[in-house]
Amino acid sequence: MQTIPDLEQHSEAPTAGQRWVPRSAPGLVALEGGRVQRGVLRGHLGPAEGDLIFTTAATGWGEILTDPSYAGQIVVLTHPMAGNYRIAPSELESSRVQARGLICSRLVTAPNGPGLALEELTRDAGIPILTGVDTRALTLELRRGIARRAVVRDGEATDEEAVAEAAATRPWSTIDHVSSVATRDRYTVPPAGIRVARATLIDYGVKRSLLAALADRGLEITVLPPDADAGDVSGTQPDLVVLSPGPGDPSRMAHQIAVVGSIAREAIDGGPPVLGICLGHQLLALAAGAQTARLAVGHHGGNHAVLEDSTQRVDIGAHNHEVAVVDGPALGAAGYAISHRDLNDGTVEGLVHAGGRIASVQFHPEGAPGPIDAARIFDVAVAGAHR
Repeated sequence: MQTIPDLEQHSEAPTAGQRWVPRSAPGLVALEGGRVQRGVLRGHLGPAEGDLIFTTAATGWGEILTDPSYAGQIVVLTHPMAGNYRIAPSELESSRVQARGLICSRLVTAPNGPGLALEELTRDAGIPILTGVDTRALTLELRRGIARRAVVRDGEATDEEAVAEAAATRPWSTIDHVSSVATRDRYTVPPAGIRVARATLIDYGVKRSLLAALADRGLEITVLPPDADAGDVSGTQPDLVVLSPGPGDPSRMAHQIAVVGSIAREAIDGGPPVLGICLGHQLLALAAGAQTARLAVGHHGGNHAVLEDSTQRVDIGAHNHEVAVVDGPALGAAGYAISHRDLNDGTVEGLVHAGGRIASVQFHPEGAPGPIDAARIFDVAVAGAHR
């Protein structure tokens, strides 16, 4: 599995007699619609820009910040406190911090010890933390539909100057985030134990925990870059094809949609079964002629309830997506049924094809940092790879 040397090099505690002293400075967050909140910058004191989103996760700061699906975004924590434990390198989901900034109500500095303090992680990555902000008020405004392009910067600017900076930033949906987070080279992840099957995963921004979930089930995983075509996939002779999560708007990914369409047709004709997760799920729907749409505020956190249609079982799952598949006639015409729905807003959370060889979920069954209620989805996929 890929290593993360640029973050792991700071994993040891300070030597005896040393103590890391955090720096701080006045700062602010400004949104394009005119909202400004002032607080204190910690970690890296430089500026950041991106789309403002909120997560309801109460833990998992390391996983959140290094999750490639947060590329291009500034993360607001609704939980009132952050930083109260040190982050183990094994918890990090990629080789670097992917989010552009972090906003919290109260930031505490964890005691010295193994691993990284949250401030150390962000300082080393060059992203700011803005603390001392009423994040719940900010979240309520996001839920009401406030425009989300934002900047975090020092407090020297006037409100008007900071708002103008936010309005001048590039919209999240126009940026190719996948190419900046996915692998450029093919590599292989060995199984954790005896190999039971081979999987080929197209990387649009895969998390380490997803690779671990597959490897733990005996899969040898060939990971291909996001520009791989159907021939590249078939050339690896997989027993299972996995379409990974990733950031950005899938509707702008014309090449990937065409490739996924070819892979899906091969599966329907008896080829390797396909499992799509998050962005992979969205690409399967688009390849089938369905549409996707950006959610008003997105789903981010570890406490979203999802109903599985076939069993009427409710799982509490980890979500991290800005876009959802639109429920429409194109899905049924292509042979798909909705397998899961979000109980909060009824949005599509999973699809299954009538042929039994394609399934997808919008949420994250690997669940890092948790929960893992729906991890059985991987067991079903591995079982299908043996058919």
